[in-house]
Amino acid sequence: MDLVGDIARKMGESSLLAVEAAKASRAMEIGNNSGLFRVPRVVNFDAEAGVLEFERLRELSTLLDLAVRKDGRLAGLLEKAGRALAVVHEELTLPEEMKLALPSAWMCRAGENVCIHGDFACINVCFHEPSDKLVILDWSAAPMVARTPTFGSRYFDILLFVSSLFQGAPCAKVFGWDAAAMAETFLKGYGQATSGKKLKHYSPEMCRLQRDNIRNLSRQRSLIKAPFYISWQMLMLARFRSFLRKRQA
Repeated sequence: MDLVGDIARKMGESSLLAVEAAKASRAMEIGNNSGLFRVPRVVNFDAEAGVLEFERLRELSTLLDLAVRKDGRLAGLLEKAGRALAVVHEELTLPEEMKLALPSAWMCRAGENVCIHGDFACINVCFHEPSDKLVILDWSAAPMVARTPTFGSRYFDILLFVSSLFQGAPCAKVFGWDAAAMAETFLKGYGQATSGKKLKHYSPEMCRLQRDNIRNLSRQRSLIKAPFYISWQMLMLARFRSFLRKRQA
């Protein structure tokens, strides 16, 4: 993402950018109508050049930033993020040709799948200080599923957000990082859709994706830093699994 003046510019494959533009535009309407969140407006999409431009919102803090700072507004924003995601799952629609399925392990029975955000991690859910609004960014799917899926189980988004609270723990704060409390607040906001049975059904798949993601990210670090990074992240992955087991009890 390039920031140029009042524009946030994204470049890439035109077909993927077209889907992201459609999702973001529809999500902006849902956010405005519900009053729960805001999505940056699509300013321009040039399919031939492979360029997608959004309005640039300044003074954004991710929910991860607020957690690190122990901001007193975090709990309310986590609950609102849960409610916002529930509304997205209820109301987001896409043309049939843009409904690209998640891997088969993440698909429900016919009639139970929803259009998903795809990368609903705590770094893509932000607080905009000037407007006092929750802001949801990056409506393309996560790299761990090749950035293409738009449709499947709602529990992909739910568990991705929960797992990102654990994975996002800063090394310096890892022993005082209460990801479980943050996750419970988010799940409370989402509501009764997060039943223990379904979380149990999908949690092994999410843990596998997280292990793969940790390995991929470790390769981007130096030989000295990589082992330390893997150890810290595997500790948080163990905490994530423990959280899921307790919630299913």
